[in-house]
Amino acid sequence: MTVLQSLRKNAPFLLSGLGSGIVVLMLMRQSGGEPLFQPQSDFGIVIGAILVAAYVVYQDTRESNGKPNS
Repeated sequence: MTVLQSLRKNAPFLLSGLGSGIVVLMLMRQSGGEPLFQPQSDFGIVIGAILVAAYVVYQDTRESNGKPNS
């Protein structure tokens, strides 16, 4: 399985997780009276989302190469 195939296969899972995380974050910031856009912490969230996507792709490509899933 290629990286693009894995991303296509897992797109609904990744997008729903990222979307719900953004909604929760915005609600928490709004209820606390904080600015909705905070570049430093938002950049960390983007990095986290990329790491989750990379892990999911890694697991898919690993499984498709016939290696056992531990």
